[in-house]
Amino acid sequence: MFYVKSKNMALKLDLKDRKLLYELDRNPRATISTLARRVGVSKQVALYRINSLCRQGVISTSFAITDAAKLGFTLRKAFVKLQNASEEEERALISWLLENKETVWVASCEGQYDLAFSLRAKNIEEYTGKLWEIDNRFGHLFLQRDIAPIVRGQYFYRDYLVGNQAGTDRELSFGSDPKQSLELDLQDWKMLIELGKNARAPITALAKATGTSPDAARKRLKRLESNGAINGYALVLGNPSIGQLHYKVFVRLKSTKLRRYKQLVGFCREHPNIFYIVKTFGVWEFEIDMEVPDSQAFRSVMRQLKSRFSDIMRDYSHISIYKIHKYNFTPSVPD
Repeated sequence: MFYVKSKNMALKLDLKDRKLLYELDRNPRATISTLARRVGVSKQVALYRINSLCRQGVISTSFAITDAAKLGFTLRKAFVKLQNASEEEERALISWLLENKETVWVASCEGQYDLAFSLRAKNIEEYTGKLWEIDNRFGHLFLQRDIAPIVRGQYFYRDYLVGNQAGTDRELSFGSDPKQSLELDLQDWKMLIELGKNARAPITALAKATGTSPDAARKRLKRLESNGAINGYALVLGNPSIGQLHYKVFVRLKSTKLRRYKQLVGFCREHPNIFYIVKTFGVWEFEIDMEVPDSQAFRSVMRQLKSRFSDIMRDYSHISIYKIHKYNFTPSVPD
């Protein structure tokens, strides 16, 4: 039995629930008919279970993975250690970030940092201006802030949900070096914003958001998927509602040999508990996100990593992410 913790009790997820979560993780836009067939339940039962998982906080949200670079943006994450911040001040900071139209991701964490957020910007000057605005409002709360530009991010399936020991290959990624830039109209952006808030938004909702017919909205969606504006869709599981601890690991590399780096990426792709990696530069060069049942399992994964890649790993640190407040690659129509 797979347990998920709620505020008042431990939820028991049976095999059907776990299979449903896994199929939604593979494709949050899968139809109820498809999900029901793959899980082995009726459409009514599949819909009921999805609604129940959302209501209980097991499923937090879902979003479209858009390629920021192709849309004219770069993404940079900031990791902040707070000093002498009251709960009210921390809530005010988080609220401001959530309301900011360029904020992509906000998470509360424990360990080396207390808060992490990601902003999109067209260039370094624009990004610096956004940081200055944050500093002017909340800089007195910051003891430390480290910036990590995203060079490339890759999402993997959560194979641990169904007990798979070998990860399923998956290439849902985004980067900072576009092979081509895309010109989007206002209706394109409105659709991306809707899918950023809810990857399962029905065609009728997308049609309403864009002011078009359902058939036109369906064609627009297919075009955005085919031209690479949308690379796929991802699921956010509730933390700490789900009974898996979310760790983010910051890895400093002492060697960047391409062959060994690819092997490191391959290890992460194949590990059932690792669901996201980031290539970056600055204080560290590589990030690993994993969901594991406890700290002992986390240490086990890290022992495997250090054993296999001691020749390229200099050292690492980590944080525990206990709440994701926002995850939306297209938070607004750009100016």
